[in-house]
Amino acid sequence: MGKHRYNAIFCTLALLFLAGCGDHGVQGHGAKAIAEPSAVIPYDPLPSRSTSPIEAGIWSVVRIVDGDTLIVGDGEDRSKQYRIRLIGADAPELARGSTPAEPYASEATELVRGLISQAGDKVRLSFDGEQIDRYNRVLAMVYVQTSAGEVWLNELLIREGLAHARLDYRYSHGSKLAFAIAEVEARKQRRNLWSFGIDGIGGKQ
Repeated sequence: MGKHRYNAIFCTLALLFLAGCGDHGVQGHGAKAIAEPSAVIPYDPLPSRSTSPIEAGIWSVVRIVDGDTLIVGDGEDRSKQYRIRLIGADAPELARGSTPAEPYASEATELVRGLISQAGDKVRLSFDGEQIDRYNRVLAMVYVQTSAGEVWLNELLIREGLAHARLDYRYSHGSKLAFAIAEVEARKQRRNLWSFGIDGIGGKQ
């Protein structure tokens, strides 16, 4: 099953190029996205079938649930808090009840926690396609400001082998290309999840 998924990533890369990813401002930026953690891939938002209850922009982080899920909003008023899911990045699950943590779940969570802490518990959210999932979570691209520049958390987690790229969701071709490239790099370097080989380990989006 893992080999089929690996081949699918390469097929997706080819299809995205043929589909005209240059129209999304990606050609010429793919290599830069790998070389520079702070690179932000330009995107062209797709028409959405759902609308986020919050606006794009800078938000305070109330809590980090795990590597791919955050709570943002008012730390004192739970009615003004929102669960954010990093679209396209599927990190391993932390332990829940009697279910043990998946491998590298703590590493993914700590990477996100460390970057957000350095940024004063602030993130920038932007929307790229579908904005709400079936669990009523806000789907977003999440960025963190660091001394080296702005880091794209969705892409960084995938590139570091701490999340799988999920290309089957409704968001732009440009972002999908960036995530596919990041996963290919992580696989080739056998980083974290991919240190086990081609199959890797991970949860569900």
